[in-house]
Amino acid sequence: MSTQETQKTLEVKIRPYSGQNNQERPDLKGVSRVHFSREALLELRLESGQAVYLWKVGQGQEQRREAVAWLTAEKSLSKKVVQVSKSFQDAAGYKLGDDLVVCAAGNLAVAETVALRDMTALESEGVKELRDGELVVWEYLLRQSLARAEVIFAGMTFKNISANGPKRTFVVDFVNGRPTSQGKFEESTSVKILSQVDINAQPQTNGPLPRLQVVDITGIDQALKKLNRFLSNFDRQFKFSWAQRSCAVLLHGGHGTGKTFLVEKIVATGWGRVLRIENDYKIPAIRSVFKDARMTQPAIIVIDELEVLVSKEDSQSQQVTRVLGEELNNLVVGQKESLPRILVIATTLNASSIPMSLKKRGRFRTDISLPIPDAAARKAILKSLAPPVHPDTQKETLEKLGDRTHAYTAEDLVSLLDNACEIAEEKVENDVSEKGEQENLYLSQDDIEQALLLVRPTAMHDITLQPPSVRWDEIGGQDNIKKALRRAVEAPLLHPERMNRLGATPKKGLLLYGPPGCSKTLSAQAMATEIGFNFFAVKGAELLNMYVGESERAVRDIFARARAASPSIIFFDEIESIGSKREKGGRNSGVNVLTTLLNEMDGIETLKGVTVLAATNQPQALDLALLRPGRFDKLLYVAPPDLAGREAILRVRQRKMDLAPDVDIPELARLTDGYSGAEMVGICQTACDEVIEKCEVTGEELQVCMEDFLNAIKLVKKQITPELIRGYERWAAGARGDAD
Repeated sequence: MSTQETQKTLEVKIRPYSGQNNQERPDLKGVSRVHFSREALLELRLESGQAVYLWKVGQGQEQRREAVAWLTAEKSLSKKVVQVSKSFQDAAGYKLGDDLVVCAAGNLAVAETVALRDMTALESEGVKELRDGELVVWEYLLRQSLARAEVIFAGMTFKNISANGPKRTFVVDFVNGRPTSQGKFEESTSVKILSQVDINAQPQTNGPLPRLQVVDITGIDQALKKLNRFLSNFDRQFKFSWAQRSCAVLLHGGHGTGKTFLVEKIVATGWGRVLRIENDYKIPAIRSVFKDARMTQPAIIVIDELEVLVSKEDSQSQQVTRVLGEELNNLVVGQKESLPRILVIATTLNASSIPMSLKKRGRFRTDISLPIPDAAARKAILKSLAPPVHPDTQKETLEKLGDRTHAYTAEDLVSLLDNACEIAEEKVENDVSEKGEQENLYLSQDDIEQALLLVRPTAMHDITLQPPSVRWDEIGGQDNIKKALRRAVEAPLLHPERMNRLGATPKKGLLLYGPPGCSKTLSAQAMATEIGFNFFAVKGAELLNMYVGESERAVRDIFARARAASPSIIFFDEIESIGSKREKGGRNSGVNVLTTLLNEMDGIETLKGVTVLAATNQPQALDLALLRPGRFDKLLYVAPPDLAGREAILRVRQRKMDLAPDVDIPELARLTDGYSGAEMVGICQTACDEVIEKCEVTGEELQVCMEDFLNAIKLVKKQITPELIRGYERWAAGARGDAD
């Protein structure tokens, strides 16, 4: 209808039939009627018996269905509500509660041609398909059922049709050559049962299909490019017809990475009818969905959380896996030059949880990983969200926020801004009550800071995740460690050409070892912060506290997510808990975890874009296999700070302390020989505590003086002994030789 865009439309919601006069009839007469209130009919300038278009809110008009407008027998029906038969809902893919757009479609057309499909052979085992010679008889029988129904629509199902033998079920595929049309049956109507040749032919649609493409999504450029390349297969003739393509694609990634959002964007293209396989579907229901898709293509089959259906080790999951594989194969069998217009899109948290049998040729061969966004992607996402930040500071604010939100997914960023707006809203309400209405309201930096405390990243929701917030200038001393870490981690990223020219390979793992309190953990955090990598921090002891088998799963999950979030750093603190030496002839509770860790670091799958850092106070307890090349390539001894290092630590603390003029920092550095970095911080804190107590007694605001530091040195005892240092030095001398 050329004037479609100018006609009056009305948004309505589907409600069930009620009352005796609105029940479905066994002969299917009137099942295509959409029951309106009198007020709605008047607004749309419709009369009972005229045609009407319907489509879901958010979909394009290309997916509109034709139905018959009818005045409801229910007196109290709202103008915003329509009643639709269950048969028509099933055919159109609607359900109760759906929001629809409706408009007039003119007079009811005549059904010049009706094409049906025999579904009996698909639904029942052992039933043969109709032969060409039998089709004429069944077409004659169907004319009687079609005449009783009067108005015929695509998707209409006629059951229990009999020719003095087994009963058969037929579904209307096309009315007047279109899969969304309807028409009034007359004596002149041509009725045809589609043969297998007809079914395999590409269906004709009501006008050109919308473009099956996803656009205007930031932060997942590579994944989006791969997805659109796959989607373009449904609109092309293949030049290399030897290859077996697939209709199925698997989206995988952590919570909040955008899997569901992408599916919704694909659905919103309006390319095809949407069918869903829910988590509780049994085998007959799954087969029925694929049958409906073949019958009403173009169609999109959505399987959310595929792992729930197929990853359990029970007979039900195995049967579902087998049936899904068979149905996916059936979609593409014999389809070499083009694909049927049936897109199967599934999502899962972890692609490794999907059985390999579903990743075979013709099935889920295309899998697309949705990564945790890196700093650049986070900034692009924040910019696209256009939060209410003052224009003068918007660029700087979002740049800084993008740098600070390590491991935040797109959903986390949206949640963060939502919370910031709620915090700002509460402030504005208080200000309005005191000062009156305000204009040009913007989020403040304080609103964002408070929201950051409330919204934590979900990328590692079941693993300890510690977003770094430490800078190199906050760590006094340890210049050699800083340089070594930078060379190992930054060089492959900043100078890949130089690495390739020299034949150098990136370091997979770096082990920081040394006495407690010497900035091993701080150095790892600062490395991640300064370079802008995603940072996954795991305490080894926490992994061993999990149930049997869960520790190994957690290690695999950490590496999988780190790969998805690359470039990233995995930091194992207290690695001796999971990397201790394996006992000969005995059992070690961490041996399986250690084996998993070794395989992930130096296994078949290359560890690209992921650097593994680890820290330990007990390097002598580590299994030698961890220290071989290809795993922890570099061992860094983090010694207690020397004189210059201790002075640097005190200078860092000086920035945050109110010191008296008599404080002699070089002298304090000399007096604290042998103290660790943590103990140096402890001395400063103890001195502050002394002054706070004096202030409470005297009522004066005092500064921290030299005497307070000297007293603190007496109270904080050194934990590092010369023998302990010699032990580390002896281990360092023999570690690499033993590993080799």
